[in-house]
Amino acid sequence: MSARRVGARKAVKVALVTGSAKRLGRAIALRLASEGYFTWVHYLTSRDEAAEVLESIRSSGGDGALVKGDVASSKHVASMAERVRKASGRLDLLVNNVGVYRTGDLPGYSVQDFSATLRTNLIGTFDLIQRTLDLFPDGGGSIVNIGYAGVGSLAGSTHNTAYLISKTGLLVLTKSLAQALGPQGIRVNMVSPGILDNSVELPRRTRDYVPLDRLGRCDDVAEAVAFLASEKASYVTGVNMDIAGGYMLGLKEIEDFKRS
Repeated sequence: MSARRVGARKAVKVALVTGSAKRLGRAIALRLASEGYFTWVHYLTSRDEAAEVLESIRSSGGDGALVKGDVASSKHVASMAERVRKASGRLDLLVNNVGVYRTGDLPGYSVQDFSATLRTNLIGTFDLIQRTLDLFPDGGGSIVNIGYAGVGSLAGSTHNTAYLISKTGLLVLTKSLAQALGPQGIRVNMVSPGILDNSVELPRRTRDYVPLDRLGRCDDVAEAVAFLASEKASYVTGVNMDIAGGYMLGLKEIEDFKRS
């Protein structure tokens, strides 16, 4: 059943979650589908995993569709937006979850990796937002960008500088778009995860970094996204919500982290 037919008959709300074949994006897509959204599951190379997410959505009584594309490519972004436009005719929620995280010693960090990180995490996200704005209904909608806990601190780093710059820029973009799109009823917010149980880097002792003394779960973050997209948050825009168990409330040395 196509998104257009579903939407026309039942006025089903439509969500697009980028990078939703795996990990956090998967959890967000499943959570939104459970809220009744027709959910577009986006992927680039992980088609099998994306198909599994869609099957999980449908087996739970929801509906959705797959959309493929490289957010770093303007041509792909245009194709993604057009696919959603033709099949659904509307978009009520856009979750910009896809992101590139490449570490490396800063003096030797390649310009190519630096550019690719900004292109995907910041420029591509802006591109997708622009190309889908006309799909939001007159009553407005919601855009949720994914950051990282402490994104507003403007802290430096020598091992993931490009990522920090891209997400800090995304926070500025979030606040700016909230101002620009507010008159249209489109709310723009950011959700910033802390240390999740599937994070690339983990602390040796959780209690030294997280006051609530547990690693975060993808479902914790998905719940926050669902809240910000809901009517309960109808007067919330331009905010960044750390979902981190208190991580980044104080300063700690990052050398104690280990690669997972």
